[in-house]
Amino acid sequence: MTPKQAVPDAVTPVLASVMQEHPGASPDLLARLVVAELRDLGWQITIPRPALRSAS
Repeated sequence: MTPKQAVPDAVTPVLASVMQEHPGASPDLLARLVVAELRDLGWQITIPRPALRSAS
């Protein structure tokens, strides 16, 4: 696993908290709840754009 793939230690308690509060939630819902919680805590969640490929 590369450093970019590792979950920062600061996110672990947020994941645990959301999972404990919503034990029956689907993985999709859990992901959305975790992102919402992180945003509430001031985190900026962005999706990296794929690199553009030149036409050959």
